[in-house]
Amino acid sequence: MKKILSGIITVLVVLSMSCKTAEVVPEVVKEDDLMPAPDKLCALTFDDGPDSTKTPRVLDKLAAHGVVATFFVVGQNMNESTKPVMERMVAAGHEFGNHSWSYSGMEKMTAEEVAASIAKTKDQIVKYTGKEPAFFRPPNLATSDVMFATIGLPFASGVLGFDWSGTGTTVQKLVDNVKSGMKDGAIILLHDVQPDPHPTPDALDILIPALKKQGYEFVTLSELFARKNVTPDPYAKRMWTYVE
Repeated sequence: MKKILSGIITVLVVLSMSCKTAEVVPEVVKEDDLMPAPDKLCALTFDDGPDSTKTPRVLDKLAAHGVVATFFVVGQNMNESTKPVMERMVAAGHEFGNHSWSYSGMEKMTAEEVAASIAKTKDQIVKYTGKEPAFFRPPNLATSDVMFATIGLPFASGVLGFDWSGTGTTVQKLVDNVKSGMKDGAIILLHDVQPDPHPTPDALDILIPALKKQGYEFVTLSELFARKNVTPDPYAKRMWTYVE
């Protein structure tokens, strides 16, 4: 009888240990798992870089949220000191647009001056990224007939965050500015380089999740046009804000 009881106890102990071993560990739910499936597209774009200190602040945020962007770079800012930043941007899959050589206003330039600014900037982009820019954004969004006839790239504007120096824009105000202008196909215009205090890096921690929750997928500017089946005329007198 003692042997039988001992055997029963042994079986119960084994069963108890097996049950504990088989306990189900709750699955960790990530934030992105709670997001709706994307049904809208948008393109984040940034102006005025690259900068070896300020651009990485934006790149860190984009990496943390797993999104790509298009950077409209200034030709004279691309050099050996910013080469590591450019290499990081290329490796992350970001795209590059032409933002002129020196950010001087181009609306009063001659055709020769415009062409020189665009060509020098393009050469620097090719040198440091291996790719030619597919889009242009004019300094201060100022244009002229000469620019449209000479540059030979689609002009991109965007939904403005008003994050440049002197606007007094707070992080939340920047977010509200962008959200108020959003719709499917939107191009978002922000800056990776501006004098401190600069609200954009911190605003991305709010803006990107908020737009994801609204069903937006973030793509490069080229992908936005491709997925919308839109081929922009490089000589059209048009500034793109939405791709529809």
